[in-house]
Amino acid sequence: MASDNVETVARELGLWDGKGDFIFWKVYNCDYGKGRNYSDRELFILNALAPSLGLNSDMEELPFSVKPEAHVDVRQVMALLRSTYEGTENDMCRGIVITRPATKNQPERREISPIANPWLTTTMRNTLNSIAPGTVDFRRTVSVAWCAYSHVIQLREWLPDTVGGICWLAVDNPGQSPRIPVFSGARTVPAAFWRCGQKQYDADCALWTFRRANKLATLSWQTTQKGFMKNVLELEEEAFAGLADLESAPDPARAEAYTQKVYDQAAARWKEMEEKYWVQFGLGF
Repeated sequence: MASDNVETVARELGLWDGKGDFIFWKVYNCDYGKGRNYSDRELFILNALAPSLGLNSDMEELPFSVKPEAHVDVRQVMALLRSTYEGTENDMCRGIVITRPATKNQPERREISPIANPWLTTTMRNTLNSIAPGTVDFRRTVSVAWCAYSHVIQLREWLPDTVGGICWLAVDNPGQSPRIPVFSGARTVPAAFWRCGQKQYDADCALWTFRRANKLATLSWQTTQKGFMKNVLELEEEAFAGLADLESAPDPARAEAYTQKVYDQAAARWKEMEEKYWVQFGLGF
């Protein structure tokens, strides 16, 4: 899919001489893939869906899409969008290690530092690499800390339109924030979603409702991650658990109330985490 003058413009700009195959990503080259037609995140997701293809980073070009080798449900998509390459060679935390001195019960050991997280700022990465070159090799993770919002669209044609389509919406970092179901038959959304906090702090907007705990958790992610992700997955389980009852008697007002209920539960849970982290880090970061 492209404009009908895509080849003409390439010749006019001196990007292509008109000879050989016209390969769009090679002609209109950009820094995105560093000489390839993909980045780390495309390779990770395509590999997760079709591992037998053996796709790897030595390849110059990856297919535009792949056929999943197994059924992919909506919650697997959510998990993929949370990905940070944890446990793989592209895990940015693996080189951020500290030495724990020997104690009466344990010998000296090296382990990932509590401050290591997959969303370190450029300043922090540069600082760590200045102290010890090669500590962090930047990788563009699937979920990123600078994300404004993320959504997963679930369409179910066998259900009434009121509830057949769901936008599972998350604001801020999709690797941390809960997903709130907004139904196709909804006429409104929780008031917090009507407020924008991208350019200013707004305690009543959805973005900052989740961002506060999200950011605090990354201060010692190796310590907070287990409990934090437990809350993410529990909230997700609760959000899916109530769908059957709603679908048995679909109604716009009930759908809107369900969205509000899930949002309120999530907001309360994230507020609890925020308060817990302020106490945990009360003596300093």
